[in-house]
Amino acid sequence: MARRIVTAEDVLALPEGGQLVAPDDVTVTSAARELARRRNITVVEGAAAEAAPADATAAALSLPELPAGPPGTIIVTAVGVNRPGVLSELTSAVGQLSGDIQDVSQRITGGYFHAILVVDIRRSGQSFAAFRDALKGLSEPRDYVVTVIDERVFTAMHRLG
Repeated sequence: MARRIVTAEDVLALPEGGQLVAPDDVTVTSAARELARRRNITVVEGAAAEAAPADATAAALSLPELPAGPPGTIIVTAVGVNRPGVLSELTSAVGQLSGDIQDVSQRITGGYFHAILVVDIRRSGQSFAAFRDALKGLSEPRDYVVTVIDERVFTAMHRLG
């Protein structure tokens, strides 16, 4: 089953002070969470959502679905203290997992760096979880932090209107 995405637009359709029930197959975006908080809407997720009454489910929101099937593209970001070899560590880890870097952007400002990589993982033989866990394993709080997100989720989070 494809994951469904709840955006701020979806939260606007709910009554103020209501409840948003998000079972395990639903992803709630950061903007949706913030808007729910401001509108006093309770967000119920995971196991608690599974036990919620059927009339309170997020399915009533007519949520868009992500395409089913294997993952294709991931967005990798890394932010932290700049030092020699940081980008090399990140790209080497992607290469060891047989990911194909489609685009990369890196910026260094005031001793800190920020890198964004668009990586195609279709031919890698690796799952999204394998990529996420391996790349997040590079993170160290006093060095840099890596975030990995499925491009389909990223696109749904940032869709307009």
